Amino acid sequence: MLKMWTSEADLLEDAAYRDDGLCVVGIFGKSNMQPGPLKDSLVNTLADKHIFSLLGGAEDGGSADSNIRAFYNQENRVLYLLLSSVSDSRQLLRACQSLSAATSHSDAHDFWKGLDRQHCLHLLYMFSVCHVLLLVHPNHTFDVTYDRLFRALDALRQKVLPLIRAAIKDCPVSKEWKLNCRPCPPRLLFVFQMNGTLKSGGNPDKPKKHSPRRRLQHALEDQIYRIFRKSRVLTNQSSNCLFTVPANQAFVYVIPTADEDPVGALLGQLRSNCMLGDQDSTPTVSGPRRYQQMRRSAQQPSSSGELSGMSLGGLLVDCSLKEFLWQHVELVLTKKGFDDSVGRNPQPSHFELPTYTKWVQVASRLHQVLISNSDDEMAELAAKVQSQVKVLEGFLDADTKFSENRCQKALPLAHSAYQSNLPHNYTTTVHKNQLAQGLRVYSQHARGVAFQRYALQLHEDCYKFWSNGHQLCEERSLTDQHCVHKFHLLPQPGEKPDMDRNPPILNHNSRGRSTSSCNCGRKQAPREDPFDIQAANYDFYQVRILTKASYLELFCAVFFPQVLQNLEKWGLSFEVMQIIHSFLT
Repeated sequence: MLKMWTSEADLLEDAAYRDDGLCVVGIFGKSNMQPGPLKDSLVNTLADKHIFSLLGGAEDGGSADSNIRAFYNQENRVLYLLLSSVSDSRQLLRACQSLSAATSHSDAHDFWKGLDRQHCLHLLYMFSVCHVLLLVHPNHTFDVTYDRLFRALDALRQKVLPLIRAAIKDCPVSKEWKLNCRPCPPRLLFVFQMNGTLKSGGNPDKPKKHSPRRRLQHALEDQIYRIFRKSRVLTNQSSNCLFTVPANQAFVYVIPTADEDPVGALLGQLRSNCMLGDQDSTPTVSGPRRYQQMRRSAQQPSSSGELSGMSLGGLLVDCSLKEFLWQHVELVLTKKGFDDSVGRNPQPSHFELPTYTKWVQVASRLHQVLISNSDDEMAELAAKVQSQVKVLEGFLDADTKFSENRCQKALPLAHSAYQSNLPHNYTTTVHKNQLAQGLRVYSQHARGVAFQRYALQLHEDCYKFWSNGHQLCEERSLTDQHCVHKFHLLPQPGEKPDMDRNPPILNHNSRGRSTSSCNCGRKQAPREDPFDIQAANYDFYQVRILTKASYLELFCAVFFPQVLQNLEKWGLSFEVMQIIHSFLT
């Protein structure tokens, strides 16, 4: 959400400044668990007003989502944009409070990465509408993760440039702005905060040319420039870069630590302000000239004999934060622009100083496309922008990338453990036991947020392997023996078995045979292992009776007439023939 504050009570622009251009300064970065937010206090210091509350409040909605707050100083023609995100301790605490104890590891990871993607979109917005950007860090050590972040933002910006061009094509700005989707390549400045007091080494009686803080600033400038040049975040042509840094101006400022004597510091400030008020007899002016007059007055000797930005006894005194920032803001307000291209044939970069009305039109369009997604006309462009956010995953989500690589290497080991010592066909019990063994091997090697997703894939792969010709028929015979065939269907009445079909059509068979007797016990015959009661108690005996009757009928038809003739020849009685006939039948 973009919230605007002005030096007056409303959002209307003063007619005296309507035709003048404005410089847009964006402030983002991280904060630690300090009493007051560093970024909020910086805006208060730069504006000489209590704009943002240092104790927190409901101005950001009380949520962990990223938001942009703004203050427009009409007199100095500077618009300050303050980005608050999960990188700030206040919103980090809110994000932790919103997570419940029952949240899974993968869900919590998705929640944090959602906040990171939201932060990146807000940063892309600020890099598209600002002239100068201040990166604020709570200590005096450069965080190298910004290198990966800026490369991700640069890749995302190249992907969404056609969409941004379509969004601002009707805005009243120059062709260069519409083509490059920004008023100029923004200049990035770095503001660090000291954690401890720097003391100059060596002989204290021999003053050095530069203070320890200034030497630290120069060392940080060399380190930052070298890192960004190696990773090609900064190139020779500034128009192709996400941001630029000046070649001949300071772009790192280190905020000194608080004075050990706060009462003395306050008395010194009061004394210098009183001296400044007594010496200031010139008429009051407004706008940039007012700040320049204040800057010249601040450079006059104070009661303590110190000089701001001047030499004293061979020792260069450090400048203030206002002076550090204003040397870059003046280049914008005077329409000189930034000439930060280097190399043999440096190409001049485009520059435009917009009025308040023009800037608001472009900024609102970009906010609807990149962040808010509230305008129906821009809904299609906003949806396409969201689809391009996946470019950030390879750069920002290093944890997921490592976890996926680790889990992918563990899957073949788990598959081998599952398939070890397996018969060609096996039952559900064997499948579950082997799957448990594969999961055990997988859990020994897999790590990270992708663990659960690849574990489900292991389940699916093992089930496909089992069901693709390795699944044993689960039917058991009446003697509790498994069918030896693979999974098959039973033939319907009148249907013949078919081995070529998938699944095949077969009768159950356990390869078990037993000897059974007829009802009277006089006859015995081998039989197949029955799988149902009908086959056990009816079908077998029905087949035996039919077989015996057919055999006797054939025997009698062929041999019985001859037997009767022989019996008559042999002189046997009719009673004997009846006994023989009953025996045969």
